Amino acid sequence: MQKLITFAVPCYNSAAYMRHCIETLLSAGEQAEIILVDDGSPDNCPAMCDAIAKRDSRVRVIHQENKGVDGAKNAGIDSARGNWIGFVDQDDLIDKTYYEKLYHAAKQTGAEIAVSNILYMEADGSVSVYKDLPLRDEVLTAAEAARRIRATPMVHVTSKLQRQELVKANRFLDGKDYEDAFMSSAILEQINKVACLAEPLYHFRINPQSVTHRKIILKNLDEIEANYRMLQCTMKYGQKDAAYLQYAVMKGYFKKIMKNLPPEDRNDPKVQQTIDLIRKAETEVRQAGADTLRNKLEAAVWFRNKTVYYHLKGWA
Repeated sequence: MQKLITFAVPCYNSAAYMRHCIETLLSAGEQAEIILVDDGSPDNCPAMCDAIAKRDSRVRVIHQENKGVDGAKNAGIDSARGNWIGFVDQDDLIDKTYYEKLYHAAKQTGAEIAVSNILYMEADGSVSVYKDLPLRDEVLTAAEAARRIRATPMVHVTSKLQRQELVKANRFLDGKDYEDAFMSSAILEQINKVACLAEPLYHFRINPQSVTHRKIILKNLDEIEANYRMLQCTMKYGQKDAAYLQYAVMKGYFKKIMKNLPPEDRNDPKVQQTIDLIRKAETEVRQAGADTLRNKLEAAVWFRNKTVYYHLKGWA
């Protein structure tokens, strides 16, 4: 049976948070389906998923051997019946009006994507002091959305509803960390409009065990490649300020990674490949005339205080 929206939820070692996450998803209404992807979880997540599915027909479960978060999300995409697809991380929550408001915004404006701001929570569920609210109630062209791709909700897939056909045509890249950035960049190049909501409808739990908080390893260099993919997206739309910011971010992240990378890994071929990619980005921003003093100063503001940067750009 065709559903209006599919929520895909990767499940791995998440028993402590998963039940609460799914409870918020079940509040989304009868027109939603929830696909729980047990990614070979070694805890009692598989049994929890099956028990929830037995109680509610809107829930389906996929059991698979461990393929990582990208493989789990792709399994959800492959099985999705909804016209719209949303992704929810296993330890996060959604506002009870998430589905209703994002879907209404997309349909009312004819946008292929609807995105909201994010409420940040600490690991215990309390509201974090960290705030990142760069979106207002407005409709953006694809070019303007690409210009704002560094704004967290714009690059995350979890804060969005997206047309099914777009998601199925731009699956997550196998084996890549920072998978959201790769997908979001590709999709932004294929749409016309993005509907934005200022209300923080997605509730993100800051997890100290996440990929962004783990010990630095060679896989962290995927982040540089992901940022280059975002740079390509901004360049396609001629957004020179955003392109320079992406280049500056690539350099900054690479410096941080190399500082913390184990000495035995610093001569790995992946390191040289990343250096070559940064040099390529430098050439491209220079040839595009994006390396202006203004763009350099704005990038410096972004690194120092993102909220100030958003106000400087007139986004918040």
